Amino acid sequence: MTTDLKPEVLFTESPASWNTRYITPDGFACQITLRGENGKDLLDKAGIALAYLADHNFLPDPGYRKNGTGNGGNHGNSANDGKLCPVHGCEMKRREKDGSTFYSHKTDSGWCYGKQKNGGNHV
Repeated sequence: MTTDLKPEVLFTESPASWNTRYITPDGFACQITLRGENGKDLLDKAGIALAYLADHNFLPDPGYRKNGTGNGGNHGNSANDGKLCPVHGCEMKRREKDGSTFYSHKTDSGWCYGKQKNGGNHV
């Protein structure tokens, strides 16, 4: 028995998509994907998304931007072990002193060790 039914397309790809990774104010790494019907539509959506992220203190994922490949950058195979500061979202440098290992980075107000003091200031 034959039928004249044609297969239906259930899913289609959007002509354009945009991905970015960011760090939440709490230090979580996240990714967002936007889709659009064309490049202009997508860039308009991306501009709105970037403004929202900036207004809500989300930071760019520094590991994602570093190598330009979008594969997350540093995966723990370097001397820094890919440690990101949960306060600032930037890469922390591995340091050793008196037999101890720790991570830190320099800020305008001094050294940060990726921790919050009481009252919200970093240390």
